[in-house]
Amino acid sequence: MPIFKRRKRTVVEADPIGAFWSWWTGAGAAQVADAIARKEPTETSSALTDLIGRIHQDLEWELGPGLHAKHALIVTAAGNPTHRAVARRWLRAAPPSDETWEYADLRRPGPAFTIRFDGLPPIPVDEAVVSIEPDAASIHVGVHHPVFPDVPIDVQRRVTFLILDLVLGEEMVETWVGAIETLSSAPADAVAIDSLLPAVAAFAAEHTLEDGSPAWKMLEGTRDGHRLIATAEYPLRSIRRPHLDTHVAVSIGYPVVRDDGLPESDMLDELRAFEDHLTDRLGGSGNLLAHETSAGVRILHYYTDGTTPAGAQLQAATTGWPHGKVTITTNPDPAWHNVSHLAG
Repeated sequence: MPIFKRRKRTVVEADPIGAFWSWWTGAGAAQVADAIARKEPTETSSALTDLIGRIHQDLEWELGPGLHAKHALIVTAAGNPTHRAVARRWLRAAPPSDETWEYADLRRPGPAFTIRFDGLPPIPVDEAVVSIEPDAASIHVGVHHPVFPDVPIDVQRRVTFLILDLVLGEEMVETWVGAIETLSSAPADAVAIDSLLPAVAAFAAEHTLEDGSPAWKMLEGTRDGHRLIATAEYPLRSIRRPHLDTHVAVSIGYPVVRDDGLPESDMLDELRAFEDHLTDRLGGSGNLLAHETSAGVRILHYYTDGTTPAGAQLQAATTGWPHGKVTITTNPDPAWHNVSHLAG
């Protein structure tokens, strides 16, 4: 499975994503497919590397068999959440898939049974073994491959993540796998690598609603000595919506009547109605992912697409709340660090 990283940026374009797809639909798709058919896929590597590099210097690209088409072009952020938004915007601008090409911005489980890179001999994925340790929030995985004693630790780690991406797909790894350990020797509780996907899929099913949408969970604690109630999407992982790279915190004041500082029933209804009003104004430009309520303040954690006017839309929609002060704080947060305390 060849992996290519782009060289340094050489050209600045006003719309590098548009430039890429213009080249691709005009000539590139046919040229790359023809090179693959002639078993000379590297003939077009330079063009792909240059054009994708103009989008962002740290994006990586891969060619491989498609799930529904003959070929797949995958452009990824290489596990870096800071760059996932631009990769997703590249994907959202893609033409419809056809019999020849499909597109993705995350590595997917696939039929590749060997890894080839850095001049090493082929590394068979099916020779790997893993340890699997679930807890309440995720599955922790250790990976060992017989080649590990013969290669440097940085190569071992790279192979570890490639194996997981090949077996589970990047989205499942980032969503459901917690700690990842590269093991220099096989652990006592090792199981074959083909045991991993069923284990993680079963864990995900237990924590996902029947329609496939994320579940929500309630948390309770204290803040500055006051009772705190929070509700958040679970699992709270940016990879599910990588284009939502901007955190918008809406802080809504309400009168405190109860001793514990939480809103009374009627006030809670008004807060929820106001929340629905704000969320409706966003349309498809953002999502409410969590809220926290304590001591007369309810904080709504929205994540929005930073290339849209979503933040301004929320600001405009906050006028008219009669029960207290409303403030909005907006900042870039592609990795969703601002809600990490609610992620579990």
